[in-house]
Amino acid sequence: METLISASGPAGLLALFLLLGLVTGIPAGMFGIGGGLVLVPALVWVFAWMGFDNQFLVQAAIGTSLGAIIPTAMLSARGHFLRGGVHGPSVRRLLPPVLVGAVLGALLATQVDGRILARIFGVFEILIAVWLLLSIRPPARPEAGRTVWFGAGTGIGMVSALIGIAGGTLTTPFLLSRGLDIRRAIGSAAVLGIPIAIAGSLVYALPALIEKGMETPEWSIGHLYLPAIAGIAAGAAVSVRVGVWLAHHLPVATLRRAFAGVLMLAGVYMLLR
Repeated sequence: METLISASGPAGLLALFLLLGLVTGIPAGMFGIGGGLVLVPALVWVFAWMGFDNQFLVQAAIGTSLGAIIPTAMLSARGHFLRGGVHGPSVRRLLPPVLVGAVLGALLATQVDGRILARIFGVFEILIAVWLLLSIRPPARPEAGRTVWFGAGTGIGMVSALIGIAGGTLTTPFLLSRGLDIRRAIGSAAVLGIPIAIAGSLVYALPALIEKGMETPEWSIGHLYLPAIAGIAAGAAVSVRVGVWLAHHLPVATLRRAFAGVLMLAGVYMLLR
């Protein structure tokens, strides 16, 4: 497991993870997502190249993605908040169920076979790519009651932690259907990505505490690979500001199509690996 890690050297690995952070920070800022839709397939490929065990690498990719999303989501949320792009009441209504769902989703993911998780992620990415290409906007129903909000929040948190994303691709359409404009929906989704990433990554770290004999690569805590989290977070810290700026200044139709193409390829890769 350690042969390719040692051969690459720490400088090469750091450069690779910094590059991943730079790439994922832009869509994170633009669309209010944490970057997991790009990060997870990339980390699966990198971890396989590094020699991670097949029974470990998908969960490691998902857990590491959530860990790296924490600072990325914070930076994205701050940028949108400073531009008035966060709707406080919506964030407060979704926060409790999102936390519940994130814990449940992460617990489920640690028990599911990695190959099944990869296929779930691949299908989800392809569906999101189709949604982006078609620019589907859900009908506005702002009168929904507490049950709808709680059910939606729980589902968003669960699916997000299960596949290693911050939930923006789910939260944003839901908030649009509640009558929010696109910019405040994106900004609020970015804020809610923070508790999803924190709760989910803590659960993915649990195996290190409860499974004493668990074999993991060096520099890992449970399913969190710390060098990747550090490098990706540092790279995203630079590029996420660019994404936030683009979200508030440029029409995003062309970029949405480009991002959809990337997701489609990544989804197919996860289905076929």
